[in-house]
Amino acid sequence: MQQHKLTPVQKAKRKAQEECRRRERRQREDLYRRRIERLRRQIEEARRRRQRLMLLLLLAILAMQESILATFRRSYIDWPDPNPKRDWTPDPRNDYAPAPDNDDYCDGYSYEQWTRMLNERGIKLSRKAELQGAWEADPEREFFPERYQLWGHKPYIGQLMYDLAAPYWRADAFAAIKLLTPVETHKYLDEAYATDPSDLRQCLSDRDSDIVQAFQTRAILWEERKRREAEETKRDKELSRKSDGDQGIPRPN
Repeated sequence: MQQHKLTPVQKAKRKAQEECRRRERRQREDLYRRRIERLRRQIEEARRRRQRLMLLLLLAILAMQESILATFRRSYIDWPDPNPKRDWTPDPRNDYAPAPDNDDYCDGYSYEQWTRMLNERGIKLSRKAELQGAWEADPEREFFPERYQLWGHKPYIGQLMYDLAAPYWRADAFAAIKLLTPVETHKYLDEAYATDPSDLRQCLSDRDSDIVQAFQTRAILWEERKRREAEETKRDKELSRKSDGDQGIPRPN
């Protein structure tokens, strides 16, 4: 078969088409090359960003650990005072005296220094010993349950309220509470303890005087609630009798 010969015009046209295809191919290659470079930059930036985030996370953890360490040192380490006041008089009633054979003390004094200052100033009284002596000399101590007679101080109502929540100590705690509260609250205490002890625990407060006041208020509200319940019960019975009479049911003589 005889090969078809191209005319000069056709040759020029084909050459132009091939040049156009080569130019498009180079453009696509440049485009893909730029895309690859952009992806590489994005990957590298993401790697650096991840490293920065990791660094920030480590710095945050380090700061948190240092803060916890500082709090721990402030809470549990008593730093001695480099220049303790020599004219200061210790007060053992505040229970600040260090324990025997213990050199740690918040004011920088060792146990020997503390003892020497007490002896020099003639201070012999201990707050704990004072409280225990007062409790042992209290004439009402014998009326308390044995658990509280053995305590080193007269029990507080707030402490008894916590014992009231423990089933094992509940009876002793209630008996002691009645010894420390006014007589006008005892009826309420007895009835609330017999029906719903949790009602008593709602009177818990930081001060004994507030607890007693709460008991007194609860006693008034308790009586008022009983009165309303009795009136409602009586009214319901009357309505029931009237309803039975309207239906022809004979009333009891």
